[in-house]
Amino acid sequence: MIRSSVFIFVTLLVFLAGCSQEPEKTAPTIQDTTDSNQSNAPSEIQNPSDSDQHEPNSDLQSPTDPGQSDPQTTLTDEQILMKPPGQFAGSNYNEQNVQAALDQLSPDLTADQYEEELLLLLAEDYRPYVTTFINFETEIKVNNQRPSAKITLPSSRKLHISILLDASGSMKAEIAGKSKMDSAKEAILSFAEKMPENAEVSLRVYGHKGTGNKKDKEVSCKSTEEIFHGQGEETNQIKTVLQGVKPAGWTPIANALKSVKQDINPETTNSIVYVVSDGIETCGGNPVQIAKELNQAKVKTVVNIIGFDVDHEGQKLLRQVATSGGGEFISVDNDEALKKYLDKTYDKLRGEWTLWKEKGAGEANIKKETKQGTINKTQETMQGLVNKENANLLAALTYLETKNGKAFPRSELLTSITERKNFAWTYARDTGKRLYEEVSKNGNKVYDDIIDEGNKQVNELTSKKNNKG
Repeated sequence: MIRSSVFIFVTLLVFLAGCSQEPEKTAPTIQDTTDSNQSNAPSEIQNPSDSDQHEPNSDLQSPTDPGQSDPQTTLTDEQILMKPPGQFAGSNYNEQNVQAALDQLSPDLTADQYEEELLLLLAEDYRPYVTTFINFETEIKVNNQRPSAKITLPSSRKLHISILLDASGSMKAEIAGKSKMDSAKEAILSFAEKMPENAEVSLRVYGHKGTGNKKDKEVSCKSTEEIFHGQGEETNQIKTVLQGVKPAGWTPIANALKSVKQDINPETTNSIVYVVSDGIETCGGNPVQIAKELNQAKVKTVVNIIGFDVDHEGQKLLRQVATSGGGEFISVDNDEALKKYLDKTYDKLRGEWTLWKEKGAGEANIKKETKQGTINKTQETMQGLVNKENANLLAALTYLETKNGKAFPRSELLTSITERKNFAWTYARDTGKRLYEEVSKNGNKVYDDIIDEGNKQVNELTSKKNNKG
């Protein structure tokens, strides 16, 4: 009986041992059903625990991981200083209120945390001053456009110069062996050579048709013709057109003045007329009234009369025309006097350059100094604010040290406060200095260019006058 029980027990152990080995025997068979060529597949299967060992690192690098902090971005000086001011900045500062706020801070803060809290309370508002520096325009612009190498007038001035030449029969008369017409032509040519290049110039003749006979009066009195119209740089063409002008008929001054209106560009800002005549109106017109209308027109026109060898009665009448036209009457009795008068008139035009130079140079200086003043004020005000902020921070530091004792990170915080002061103060100084120097450089260049160009043109025109006048 005992032997039977032992036999049964031993048989049971053998059976159980055989069952424990069965998975190892069946595993290869399972693999073979999927890939008959992978006889070693079980040994190549990756352990799940091995496959998971790198996942924590992957998760740390993922931007979607809420536990990961973004890389620190370095702020520019301007971005640091453009942060909003603290609660007690500027006029809001009150020592008792500041101390009450400091009492609310935890005594366990680090130096960096203390600095952050102090700035939330006491940082001053530098934004207006930094904005001024960032947007500051250092270029100096003067309204007077710089002239070109040749004579021009400031672009804001659109000058029209009209020359009306009397071609009536009386201009045949001679003075000192030269006809009045030839003398007038020479004077006009000399005058035209000196015109500003961007001035609009027109030359009109009148009384150049018909004869002095009554039968030709109607034709002659209607005769007025613009024989040249162009820029001052084109006045070399005047010599050619004048060659065909011969003294002929009557003297229609009023008709010639009335025709000037159609010669003037509507964009003209200044218009001057020079009437060269050796006599009074002989066609029944009213030159006094026409001159007045020109002077009161939208484009105000000044009418000057040059009486060339005119008798006393004629001078009296022509003077009335000039007065009505807002200009002047000048009587000349020979070709030299005529040239001198036109040279005098030319000197007035040359004076445009002197005025341009003086006005432009003065404006350049004023703008430079104004900009420099703005820079200085911005710099000084900002530095004053830096000093104020630093004093308030140091007062807060002293209060916290007294309150918290040795546990307080005074040394580190003092270093941070000092560094902030030096940073902000130096930014204001260096930026202000850089902008100031740029403004000085630009302003001086504009000033020097205007002075040099103005002097050059005045000297060249003086030489031109002396050589060709």
